[in-house]
Amino acid sequence: MTSSPSELSLAEKRFRLWMWVSFGMYMLGLPLFLLLGRQVAAFLNGLPRSLAQLPPWPAAGMGMEVYFWQVLGVSLMGVLGILCLYIALDVRRYGHMINALLCAKFVSVVCYAALFLGSGNLAYCVAVLTDGSIFALSWGLWFLASPGNSLLDPWERRVLTSAGETLLPQGGAFPTGYTDVAERCVEDAGRFLGAQSPMDIAVTRLMLRALDLMPLCLLRLRPFHKMPLTERVAFFERLERARFGPVRLMTAAIKLYVLIPFFNPPVLEEGIQGSESSCSVEKTG
Repeated sequence: MTSSPSELSLAEKRFRLWMWVSFGMYMLGLPLFLLLGRQVAAFLNGLPRSLAQLPPWPAAGMGMEVYFWQVLGVSLMGVLGILCLYIALDVRRYGHMINALLCAKFVSVVCYAALFLGSGNLAYCVAVLTDGSIFALSWGLWFLASPGNSLLDPWERRVLTSAGETLLPQGGAFPTGYTDVAERCVEDAGRFLGAQSPMDIAVTRLMLRALDLMPLCLLRLRPFHKMPLTERVAFFERLERARFGPVRLMTAAIKLYVLIPFFNPPVLEEGIQGSESSCSVEKTG
């Protein structure tokens, strides 16, 4: 373990606790599913009619195919259990591995939802509710824990830096570009966030992630922070002119997190100072 519990933030401790609980559930469920998995259908069919108005679930067979899928399910539970154990032992080193569990649960929710809508069997609905709850809780706790003791995680810091390079490129209106002072600006943006409520911080982080994923949603081949500068500039300008009001509000908020730290340095940078000095001379004249 490379990080002691005393070094973890409250959100990381909660996420770590959930990983221990998940590890225990998978390790407990593994033998139960292996030994009693075929009895689930009988249990669901035995529910009172007032609780189960849907078509009965067909009884599980005893053929080789049934055992094959049962063993495959047990092996997946074992893999997910070990993954949760690694994360619980060292949240900061292995926390990103939760993405594997989230992918598995997302795929299962989509598949079970399609099967439930197509057949109406109660077992599929139970599976959707179970895996959907695990997905939502795991993602929510990891989202809150991922920054550690900071307010932005590495992904969000990259997106904010890319937005700054888009709005204040090197060789642009100011001799000093955002790239030249990116580390200081991102730290100042973090202090700006620190004065806000937890809900405002979460909304800001979601806006940064949404900005990065929007090109993919529009069938672009790469996220925002990996696009070339010219493409980023054109894409950001399109968002500023978007007809959908929340998108325009999102771009305005991100611009504030870029511009306020850039123009409010503790010691005025030379590139910015030169521009302001020239303005002062013009006003004096």
